[in-house]
Amino acid sequence: MQDSEWDYWLTRPYIYNWQAAALVTGLNPREIKFPTRNSAGELHFDKENFGDSYAVFKSRLDQLTEHAWMQSFSAQNMRVDFRRFLFWAQKVRKWSMPERLSSFAQNIDIEALDENVEEKAGALRDERNSLRLIWALRKLLMEHQHGKTDRELIYYLSKTYPDQQAFKRLSLEMKLAEAQVASEA
Repeated sequence: MQDSEWDYWLTRPYIYNWQAAALVTGLNPREIKFPTRNSAGELHFDKENFGDSYAVFKSRLDQLTEHAWMQSFSAQNMRVDFRRFLFWAQKVRKWSMPERLSSFAQNIDIEALDENVEEKAGALRDERNSLRLIWALRKLLMEHQHGKTDRELIYYLSKTYPDQQAFKRLSLEMKLAEAQVASEA
């Protein structure tokens, strides 16, 4: 990955679980076709995007998902606190990772991260409330002619607001999935 790509990812406070697993495996999440969900809510990836790295990626994603709550790096809605996750991946799991990521993880001060816990908890509560609002609006839009299904609504919104990043198909799919999970919790 180029330095500008690493710069982007290393400034992100929270990223999706699958993005974190991709990064520590040495893959650029922007080059992976967005995962789809089955009826049970499980993510499925196009293995062609991974070359020989799929098995390592999947193993790390499974471990990350399993340990996220116990190791206190889970944010919510399938996201992780990226710095806490990197600390865990390097110090606890001792995973090999790309040099740029490894040197960044080496300099993480876990005690400094703990000082901001309450502030982050407030931000996560606000995000969760926003997601519940999104899901409530989604349920109301089921009466709209273009909102009978998520697919119809996503298509309609992406065509209505083509220049806005938040209304791109993949962004809408993920946000609606997060909103549904948040509303059911």
